[in-house]
Amino acid sequence: MRASDDEPLWDVLEEHLDEAEFLWESWEGSLVAPNYTLAEVEANVESRLHAHLDGLVIGGPVAAQQLLVPALESDESGRVAAAAAALLLGPDETALSTLFAALHELPAARPALVRAFACIDRAELLPRLRACLTDVDEAIVGAAAEALVFRHEPLGEALSVLLASDEPALRGLGLRALAGEPGGAGQVRAIQAALADEAPQVVDAAIAAGLVLAPAPTWTRVRSRAEQPDGALALLLLALRDGPGDRAALLAALGDASRRPAAIYALGHVGAPELVDACLEWLDDGDCGPLVGEAMQALTGLDLDEAGVTATVEDEATEHTPEHDLARPDPLPAMQWWLRQRPRFADGQRYLQGEPRARAGVIEALTSGPMRRRPALLLDLQLKAPRGALLRLQTAAPTARQRRELAELRRALG
Repeated sequence: MRASDDEPLWDVLEEHLDEAEFLWESWEGSLVAPNYTLAEVEANVESRLHAHLDGLVIGGPVAAQQLLVPALESDESGRVAAAAAALLLGPDETALSTLFAALHELPAARPALVRAFACIDRAELLPRLRACLTDVDEAIVGAAAEALVFRHEPLGEALSVLLASDEPALRGLGLRALAGEPGGAGQVRAIQAALADEAPQVVDAAIAAGLVLAPAPTWTRVRSRAEQPDGALALLLLALRDGPGDRAALLAALGDASRRPAAIYALGHVGAPELVDACLEWLDDGDCGPLVGEAMQALTGLDLDEAGVTATVEDEATEHTPEHDLARPDPLPAMQWWLRQRPRFADGQRYLQGEPRARAGVIEALTSGPMRRRPALLLDLQLKAPRGALLRLQTAAPTARQRRELAELRRALG
């Protein structure tokens, strides 16, 4: 790979960096995609990403200093994250100092740097992150805390700094950390106060923490939050709980155009055939039709593409989202297909992948089902866990870490 004993082949290394940037972005998309499973992410995207990161590591300290360090100033987050990951994986002893200097000096690069810190393991990384928790700059505290929370690491005294912050994003981060903190159960008052916060992101974070530590006041807030246009999480929680009155609240949301897509997505997680029936009139809607199709597939366990009831539609969106990768039902054939399947499924029964919904089926879908639906499946299991028990699985982590956490989750659930 070298033109001489000392000089790397720069064109090869630059190609590795370009490919690593592209594949990092592809990997991030695959983690929330409806058309990827965990095994497919690992085999089709992550393995290729690691091959190019390894190629950058082979370049050694010279390539690190002349190619990777300058890339940290890129405007492209995927390039920053890939360069940071390669620096963390490489042998350069100055890499950590360089990366933490960038964390302080390059605010625009912080989200990508934090993502690399969250996903790549390296000796001394955790102590450096913990040291940042005492920084005088609240933004640095938040950046380090985000990486540590993703790794299920406690925040200690920094937690109170986050909860008292004037920044909604930092208050929300502190609330998300609560359930995993050793003294989190003593923060019920903080959760109750945050449930009344004016910032929606803080309320949703309080709801997530409250479901583990303070369910009673939290569920009251969930019902009112579900009535707001941006209350998608609350609608999903009502669907997963499926308690008295929850289905009525979800069906009522179908009549509100601003909440309809979130309501259809939530109803698809109930897995009741009569609720799919209630969504059929939106099969021909550009935004809602794919969500109805997704609900059909999740309930029956059958693929709409393989059934030949999908249509090809040119994607003209300027920003690609996971919903754009959903199968687009061809309304009439899809309706006819559903009516043929419908007699197999009884009203009043919940189904997942063609079988009556049960914990074993949820765990199996969490292991081998579509990536897009896995966070909701984990949330379903969390709602049924004992109060104060936190199920630790990061569905946006590298696949090897996810497999370890899945194994621990299965042991915890027996």
